[in-house]
Amino acid sequence: MHTSFKKTLALSLLGIALAAPAVAQDKPKVAFVPQLIGIPYFNAMEAGGKKAADELGVEFIYSGPVDTNPVDQLQIVQNLIDQGVNAVAVSVLDASAIAPVVEAAKAKGAKLFTSDSDAPDSGRAVYVAQATDEGLGATIIDELVKRVGEDAKIGIVSGEATASNLNAWIGFMQKQAKERYPKLTLLEPQFAGGTAQRAAQIAGDLMTANPDIKGIIAVASSTCPGVAQAIETAGKTGSVVGTGYCSPNTARAYLKSGSFGFSVLWDPAQLGYLTVWAGKQLIDGKTFEAENSVPGFAKPVTYNAETGVLLLGPPAVFTADNVDQFDF
Repeated sequence: MHTSFKKTLALSLLGIALAAPAVAQDKPKVAFVPQLIGIPYFNAMEAGGKKAADELGVEFIYSGPVDTNPVDQLQIVQNLIDQGVNAVAVSVLDASAIAPVVEAAKAKGAKLFTSDSDAPDSGRAVYVAQATDEGLGATIIDELVKRVGEDAKIGIVSGEATASNLNAWIGFMQKQAKERYPKLTLLEPQFAGGTAQRAAQIAGDLMTANPDIKGIIAVASSTCPGVAQAIETAGKTGSVVGTGYCSPNTARAYLKSGSFGFSVLWDPAQLGYLTVWAGKQLIDGKTFEAENSVPGFAKPVTYNAETGVLLLGPPAVFTADNVDQFDF
């Protein structure tokens, strides 16, 4: 009886051991590779991705470069593909370099898609967009003109020069200025990479070289603190209006001090959630509809089959009056 029990137990344990890897393999893996780790914006996307993974039954992997280096980013993406991750989303740093990695993913049976920053000509499976590039570019110009006037001089401090999303927003800022505010002067964009310190230096130089400047736009979330601090350091709070694409938590102190008049963004946690949801749809072989019902979203998420863009929604404007209603 004792021997029989031991045999039964051994067989049971063997069965568990054999079954365990199969269960682990059955759980699809969705990864997101940000432009940069360790900043509030992408931290919020990570949190949204984790929430989606828990609710949708997938394993979520978050891995990205420690600085805005396109080569490092693409290596991380390639490593994830080589490890057998089923779907990999990337906030693209260099749109011109990602197409071969998309092909490598296809060869492995993986789905490579973009989120937050696109590479439209790369063959990516879908682009999970936070808002339309045109909407973001037009909104920040319209809101700034309300505060500085239609004939003001405005500086632009961006992040990495190769970031397709940042460049697209700048392009639509320029388009909006040209078409709606012909007297507005937009200075040539300056690029700070991913550091607030470099952004502060550039913003300070812009104010010194252009004493009549009325506004400065921080295009990357990582450049927002630098631009705001430069305005404060120069004693220009109130005479130079800072703004940018930054989260309420990043912008809160600057909105309240007056160095920032407003900021424009969306909810990056929702964007992270939508990214993982889209990855799961791709893994399951499901097609996106013109309107998609996503768990936890109040409104349907739209999809443009022609452009391959899944759209989170319109941009939001945060000010000193409403910033405390948000926490991300």
